[in-house]
Amino acid sequence: MLMNKFFNITLLLFLVLLTAPFTPAQGQDDQNNNDNPDTSVQADAGPSRMTLIGKKISFDSSASSVNGDVAIQEIFWDFGDGTTTTGTKVSHAYTRPGTFKVRLVITSSLGQSEDSTSVDVFSRVMILLTDNNASDEQLNIYQQQAAQEKLLLLVIKSKSGGPEALVEEDLTKQLVNAREEVSQANIITAWTSGSVGANVLSKFGQHIKQADELSFNDLDMNHKGIFLLTDTPFAVLSPTSQSTFDQLRPEYVALARPDALPLLFSSKTAADSRENIIAAQIEHRLFGTFSSRAVSDIGPTNFMSFGINYLVNRGVPINNILLILMIPVITTILSFARQVIGIKAFGLITPAMTTLSFLVMGLQTGLIVFVVVLLSGTLTRLLLRRLHLLYLPRMALVLTTASLAILVLLGISAATGKTATLSFSIFPILILTILAEEFIAVQFTRGLRTALRITVWTLVLVIISYFIVSWQLLRTLLLSYPETILLAIPINIILGRFSGLRLTEYLRFRELLRYTP
Repeated sequence: MLMNKFFNITLLLFLVLLTAPFTPAQGQDDQNNNDNPDTSVQADAGPSRMTLIGKKISFDSSASSVNGDVAIQEIFWDFGDGTTTTGTKVSHAYTRPGTFKVRLVITSSLGQSEDSTSVDVFSRVMILLTDNNASDEQLNIYQQQAAQEKLLLLVIKSKSGGPEALVEEDLTKQLVNAREEVSQANIITAWTSGSVGANVLSKFGQHIKQADELSFNDLDMNHKGIFLLTDTPFAVLSPTSQSTFDQLRPEYVALARPDALPLLFSSKTAADSRENIIAAQIEHRLFGTFSSRAVSDIGPTNFMSFGINYLVNRGVPINNILLILMIPVITTILSFARQVIGIKAFGLITPAMTTLSFLVMGLQTGLIVFVVVLLSGTLTRLLLRRLHLLYLPRMALVLTTASLAILVLLGISAATGKTATLSFSIFPILILTILAEEFIAVQFTRGLRTALRITVWTLVLVIISYFIVSWQLLRTLLLSYPETILLAIPINIILGRFSGLRLTEYLRFRELLRYTP
């Protein structure tokens, strides 16, 4: 009996020990930790990349995380093509196309950490210029489709929003910086609003002509095809497309719809691209030497177009030409507002120049400068009231204060890292100081209330004019067919002979008009 109890107890203890979780001793746990030490380093080789044969691509390990005071002994890179190097920031150029696995190995005092990324190397490249017409998602899809055709689609997208002048300057600068890729590309495409793409390419051509270290032969432009992808009617863009050809002298310039872009990915030459578009029966229009107009073609309906093309080919900035073409349109709008509607503003020159300033700076920046100039001028006038100064010295002090206020505004924009618009638009900003003189002059002669009313109506007219002349179709039409501005002559003659009541007068005298037969 006793033996049975002992046997049962022994069996029970054995089963408990057999099923209990195993907990290692402290010394054994330390031994396991030494076998798998915590490196406290997490390597990061960076995102996947795309590049061209022979072009150096940079790699940076600084995104890797290092915890504590861990001593880094080596940062090793394996580029996947048999080439290795060491260093935090390195660069490498591949000599053959393909997909390569890049390994980063960081060795520290506690062990090693490894990460990898991939690099797709292409032998062909196509340039795509775009503003905000294409979304990032669309561009990523097109890049993937191009990669399937062993083609690198290099997207040059505007980083600057706002006025088209800034967008064009930004795209032109990026295109100049990418001249190495441009020299290797057989196709250059532009998918932008209206004539923005054509203007950027024309500015690029002007830069090449003025640069000593670069030429059209270096870029092999005569073997390239240029596609301007647009939803704008081809007839409107035809003159600017021809001007782009005259500026760059590629194999051809083609207008096409945006859905033609994927058809270009499989083309290895400019001629192949043109044949693919023709075979697919995509709506398009070609421009080249065959479509150039001779001097004998100059007539009364197109003489200004020839003149504009001549100025552009001689290096005159397109934006300057466009702003000049805008002046008759803006002044006609202001004339109509005064003679037919009856809106009183600060004459004609001040609102016209203010509208041009807004076109260069953008509406938001223009309004900020507008308010700053007027506030500084008004406060200065109030502070100087007790000094009883003569008119001209007072106005000199008002304009001095306005200039100082603009300097403060530039300082604020520099502190916030937003100097691009203001620095590019310094002369339009100074033009706005003219408005301060008009505003203060009206305050001196007719009082603050009247000055504020006229200022508000001036601002309303400026904003209306801004939106009208910012209409992309109108801008493209004026640049393509500058003869259109000649319509301002008969329109203003008709307005000048207008002798009826203005619309505001109908409202003002509505009670009296009830009794008129």
